[in-house]
Amino acid sequence: MSEPDDAEDFGLRAFEDLKNTIQKSNKAYSDVAGKLPALAKQLEALDTKSTKAAQRVEDAAQAVTSYIKTDRRTLIISCGFGAIALVFCAAFLGDIKGSRTGYAQGFVEGQQEAKQRDALAEWAVSSPSGHMAYEMDRVGQIQAFGMCKIEGYKIRTDQKGTWCVPVSGNGLMWPVARP
Repeated sequence: MSEPDDAEDFGLRAFEDLKNTIQKSNKAYSDVAGKLPALAKQLEALDTKSTKAAQRVEDAAQAVTSYIKTDRRTLIISCGFGAIALVFCAAFLGDIKGSRTGYAQGFVEGQQEAKQRDALAEWAVSSPSGHMAYEMDRVGQIQAFGMCKIEGYKIRTDQKGTWCVPVSGNGLMWPVARP
C-alpha cells in the first residue's frame, strides 16, 4: 500500500466536512420544519387578534366621528337658539329701559313747563305789566306789538338781530318776535 498523498487527504477531509455540514443542515432544517406548524399557528392567532383590534379601532373611530358630527350639530342649534333668546331679552329689556327713560324725561320736561307756566301766571296776575299785557292781548294788540305792526314803527335788521324801531328815530325799540 502506498501512502496517501496530501491531496487525497485534503479531499477526504473536505468531503468529510461537507458530509458533516449537510448532516447539521438536515438536522437544523428538521428542527425548523418541526417548529413551522407551531409558528404558523402563532402567526394565525396574532393575525386574528390584530384583525379584531383593527376592527375595534375602526368601530371606535366611527363612533367618535358620529359623536363629533352630532355634537357639532347640537352645538350649532343650541347656539342659534341661545342667540335668538339673547336678542329677544335685549329687545325686551331695551324696551322697558327706553319706556322708563322716556317716562322720566317726559315727567321732568312736564314739571319744568309747569313751573314756567306757573311763573308766567304769577307775573301776569301780580305785576302791573302782566295786567297790561293781559288787557292788550284781550283786545288783540299784543300780536301786533310783538311783530312790529304798530303805526309809527318799522322793522330794522342789523348784526345783533331784528328790531322794531320808531320811524321818527325817537322812542322805544325792542327785538321782534319770530312768528
